[in-house]
Amino acid sequence: MVRPTIARVLRALCVIAMLGGCGGAPSGAGETTTTARTELPPVDPAALREFQAGVRAMQEGGRPAMRRARERFEAAIAIDPNLWEAHYDLGVVQRDAGELREAAASFEAARAIQPASGEVLAALAETRYALGERDAAADLLRAYVTQHPESIPVRVALATVLRERGDHDGALAQAREVLVRDPRNVRALAEIGRIYRAREQYDVAELVVRKAVEIQDAADLHNDLGLIQLARGDTQAAFEEFQRAIALDARFAPAHLNQGAVLLRAGDYAGAATEYRAVLAADPDHLDARVALGAALRAQGEHAQARREYERVLEAAPNHAAATFNLAMVLADFLDERPRARELFVRFLELAPSGSEYRATAQRYIDEIPAPAPASPPRAAGAAR
Repeated sequence: MVRPTIARVLRALCVIAMLGGCGGAPSGAGETTTTARTELPPVDPAALREFQAGVRAMQEGGRPAMRRARERFEAAIAIDPNLWEAHYDLGVVQRDAGELREAAASFEAARAIQPASGEVLAALAETRYALGERDAAADLLRAYVTQHPESIPVRVALATVLRERGDHDGALAQAREVLVRDPRNVRALAEIGRIYRAREQYDVAELVVRKAVEIQDAADLHNDLGLIQLARGDTQAAFEEFQRAIALDARFAPAHLNQGAVLLRAGDYAGAATEYRAVLAADPDHLDARVALGAALRAQGEHAQARREYERVLEAAPNHAAATFNLAMVLADFLDERPRARELFVRFLELAPSGSEYRATAQRYIDEIPAPAPASPPRAAGAAR
């Protein structure tokens, strides 16, 4: 069965408004790894039709289409539970909607059926990582690479996780192993650049990323160069690199988001909002840009509009942790709806990764805002008044 690969291998997701930090997806994201697959019984034709309809809906894009895709994948699984691709793509839909725990369950189901699939393994590790389960993500990837040493995409994903965990030596070793097998692998070069940026060795980081640019002049690489310049404190040079990224790909959201984040920190809230709206003009369903726009509006005192942006995110993705937290903040601090805010902070603690730095803030608000009084029991019929 042939289907498009939709996994994004351990991308650095920009949740500017709440989680900070920014980075583009690794260059070449979407590569697959070919290994011996488990032989399965023939796919039920009715399940295949539902699955193919779901794939078409995913290719169409947009919120209504993604809802249709979810329904089609669920129908395919109900007909043929062994259709691992349907479990996998359902996980992608859930992950992109912010339903991380549900996505992890779907990827686990796909992996149980087809344990040799590198793309399933990478997607599962990405989701575990997003849930704050960094050790679990690294263990998954390391075990797969041990069994499949030629799997370049998964090895790069492992390098990314190790870097994010602060194991720069381990990350560098994995990325160099990729270059031994493929000296012109742009994703590995980009990852090495990010490792050196994390080490604050900015000259080396820039040298490596520019080597990658010589191989493939891509928007995400200029975004990386912009982040290097930001780390050096050269905001102007950073903006120039972000602009080069946008010139190569006007729809490349991370560059807009990064510019917006810099403007937000600099107090240029209107400028930040412009960058976030540029992302939304190209992709109205970009939920993280909408959360970031809410932050810019809140900073300008437009609290009701900020609320609406967060609510729009939650209408599309009820489990979006960043929108839940930011909406709670607006309601608690600016719109005097503290009981509702408390409910949202409680909800946030259910959704947020265990390592989220915002959990303490949410707990503080929960402790400060009085819990609602218990409802009075119903009066018995005929009771004396």
